[in-house]
Amino acid sequence: MDYNLTIHLIHVAGTRMIAQGTDGGSRGSLLEGVLSGKPMLDFVDLGKSAVERHEPLLEWIREWTNDPTLCPLTPEEWFVEGHGICGGQEDDAGVWIPKHEKPNQMHLWCPPPAVADAALEELLKARHKRTDTYHIIAIPRLMAPRWRRLYLKACDFSCEIPAGSVQWPSNMFEPLWLGVVLPFTHHRPWQLKRAPLLLELEREMRQVFRDGQADGGHILRQLLQLNPRLCKLPESVARAVLRMPRDELRSKIPNQGDEG
Repeated sequence: MDYNLTIHLIHVAGTRMIAQGTDGGSRGSLLEGVLSGKPMLDFVDLGKSAVERHEPLLEWIREWTNDPTLCPLTPEEWFVEGHGICGGQEDDAGVWIPKHEKPNQMHLWCPPPAVADAALEELLKARHKRTDTYHIIAIPRLMAPRWRRLYLKACDFSCEIPAGSVQWPSNMFEPLWLGVVLPFTHHRPWQLKRAPLLLELEREMRQVFRDGQADGGHILRQLLQLNPRLCKLPESVARAVLRMPRDELRSKIPNQGDEG
């Protein structure tokens, strides 16, 4: 049997099933969710971004990034502005020469879950084109098997904001995955992913959401201030700041780069 279609089995939160009416319908209740007359599409959020579903989320991100003009990239901008291109012009030979943005710019990626894999593929390309750019990612945990691998590959820092938090209310049902991609450093370890200090900050974020007494913005501000600090420090001091062990093995290996 060939119907030329693809069927996706999508995991959703139990609270969504209760609100939608599936849970009540299984018990014979016909006055909950869609059975009470609510539109079915109100419970299908695969094509909506996190900011579209909850607009105050953008103000919270702008607060800890200290960028009041920060806006999510549109799907068209994933392929241009997301790669650090802000215009361009033709040269004397008629060849289009792109104009690149200034260093240390920040981009916000809030793709709908249904197309998050396409957005993250472009982000991974952009990250290696412009190694001095910050990227913020916010995706609701829907259709996660399609994009989770790319998300974890891209992020230097990642946390899960549970539904019911100040910035992500309970009617969002599934948690929000928030990731941060930091610029490469000017010396080893080059990339800050899995650095002990970042793992500590991730644990602190989990504790903040577990206690429910803060929104975690102070931790995220500390994270964004880390890279400028490290660029001003020698490698040995930077490794100490990151809580990384001393690289004793490297000092015992002679530099053979000029041999031959």
